[in-house]
Amino acid sequence: MKITVDKELLYKAVIIAESVISSKNINTILSNCLFNVTEDELEIISTDNEMAIKTRIEIVSDGTASFLVNGKKFSSILKELPSGEIELYVNDKLQIDISSTFKDIKGNYSIIAADSTDYPEIPEFIESDSIEMEQAVLREMLKKVIYAASRDTIKPAFNGIYFVIENGNNITTVATDSRRLSMISRTLNISISNFEGFIIPLKTINEIYKMLESTETCNFTVANNQCFFRIGKTDVISRIVDGQFPAYKHVIPKDHIIETVIETKSLLDSIKRVIIFASEPTYTIILNFSSGKLTINASTTDLGTAEEEIILDPPFENSVILRINAQFLIDSLREIDSLYVKCGITGEMSPLKLVPQDDPNYVSVVMPLHKPSNE
Repeated sequence: MKITVDKELLYKAVIIAESVISSKNINTILSNCLFNVTEDELEIISTDNEMAIKTRIEIVSDGTASFLVNGKKFSSILKELPSGEIELYVNDKLQIDISSTFKDIKGNYSIIAADSTDYPEIPEFIESDSIEMEQAVLREMLKKVIYAASRDTIKPAFNGIYFVIENGNNITTVATDSRRLSMISRTLNISISNFEGFIIPLKTINEIYKMLESTETCNFTVANNQCFFRIGKTDVISRIVDGQFPAYKHVIPKDHIIETVIETKSLLDSIKRVIIFASEPTYTIILNFSSGKLTINASTTDLGTAEEEIILDPPFENSVILRINAQFLIDSLREIDSLYVKCGITGEMSPLKLVPQDDPNYVSVVMPLHKPSNE
């Protein structure tokens, strides 16, 4: 069987597919990608038994076949070939001969494929039940919350991003590691019934995020404890996290004794300078809201002290001192695109609430640090 295909198209498809393969699956069937060949399309599938990727490209073939190929090795070969068409010849013994049509390349390369009979069956995407949204919107929603998700797999419910659809067309994504939380809501262009919340693992989120672009739409749905995303000609299928997501709405303060607006860049720059004097791993800084100004300071016994002052307008009468992880605060501020950020302070042991001035549907909270007993 002869397959003619654009090298760059094939290379990108193999890279997308093999990214899901775990390095732990050495010399097992899951260390390979499944190639399904028809006369005009090549479907490449990979899985680690938790997540699967299906991607499709156009080809010209004089037959049909299914076989397994080591994706990492195959992509390494393709990477070094020049752009343009390549030809793959698959014989009855599943040996694949690779040659470039570029006239200056006279080499031939062969890679051994394997029988695909025992490869696990991957569920199909059900487009009729899916929800459509703009890729740019989903990309923004993932980017603005992913930093707050936990990398600690001991608590699976924190190790992912929570999706929920309410009020017919309002979609919300939330992430938390119990010390901070980020939430963003956007309105869909369609009206659907409410969607019961589900948690998508971080590994899946990272793969989805890499595929999303600034144009076009994508589709997603949930069925049988799995989520399905279709982005262009690629499907991502993943198990959802089995667990109850925290009651995130209860974590976000509603009443504040101090509400003030600060220039986002000024606040971020000040904290980035002061954090140099904060000790790892908590990066503790002191935020003193008092007499119409914010004083930010940190100190380390073997380094010294740092203090910055930001005048706040309008002034306020109440005073609150917060001990905050400076790195968490920096992570939150970096995702705020607004010129100004609204800060809501409820008390010394209540979360600091951050909301972009021009986007009330994006909220970040950072939990305060406990004061050491010797203070």
